Amino acid sequence: MALAFSPDTLDATESSFIEFLDEASRLRSLPLHKIDFTSREALCIFVNLYHCLLQHSLLIAVDGLPDKRSATQFKRRSCYEIGDDVFSLSELESLVIRGKTRRPSRISLPFVAPPKKSMAYIIYALDATDYRINFVLNNGDTHYPTQVPVLTEQTMDDQIDAACQNFLLNQVEIDTQKSTVVLPKVCDVYKNDFGNGDVIVCLSQCLRYLDVGDQLSIAELLENGTVSVKFRSPSDQFHTHLTSFDSSYVFSP
Repeated sequence: MALAFSPDTLDATESSFIEFLDEASRLRSLPLHKIDFTSREALCIFVNLYHCLLQHSLLIAVDGLPDKRSATQFKRRSCYEIGDDVFSLSELESLVIRGKTRRPSRISLPFVAPPKKSMAYIIYALDATDYRINFVLNNGDTHYPTQVPVLTEQTMDDQIDAACQNFLLNQVEIDTQKSTVVLPKVCDVYKNDFGNGDVIVCLSQCLRYLDVGDQLSIAELLENGTVSVKFRSPSDQFHTHLTSFDSSYVFSP
């Protein structure tokens, strides 16, 4: 429901928006103790909650959209009360969804680490350690697509593959003359999720989501042993809102 709204159509008095706010308020009654944090269902729940909170926060950003100076505060103070706890965007991303993945090599905006006092939230860490989560979690900045998937347990793997392809097709740049490939910033910040920080392993894992022409160009660079991997500069501009990922889009390797 949250992904149906945009600043151009948002009316705080509209019944559908009021219904959305009512539904969000019901999260406080979600029985966290009944969630199996090792399950696929838990990953769907918390990725969807994260994107819902991100959309909600962008729509009602009273001080304007986050920027380089305010992004940290935005992600640490945008919160939902869920069950008996209050979760911020940074806590949901870093301590719940990424709770058992590898630690970031270094955090830089627009990525935001939770404050040290939030470390107790690690008790909610999901078991998921799939590197693809790096391409599914939308950071809200303009280097990411506006679309986010609404994950369901039954089709989660296909949805994740489709979201990875949707993200990487517009993020990877190839310069064959300079033997250079530019990867998204998330591959640098969370490089340890990809073969213990090996950039060639990271590049190889991105390869399957690119179109055939790009796959062949990169494969040739890898075969010649001449490829240089760089990372995109971060963006400090944010989308005004998010939209639902087209469920008809199918990953085509």
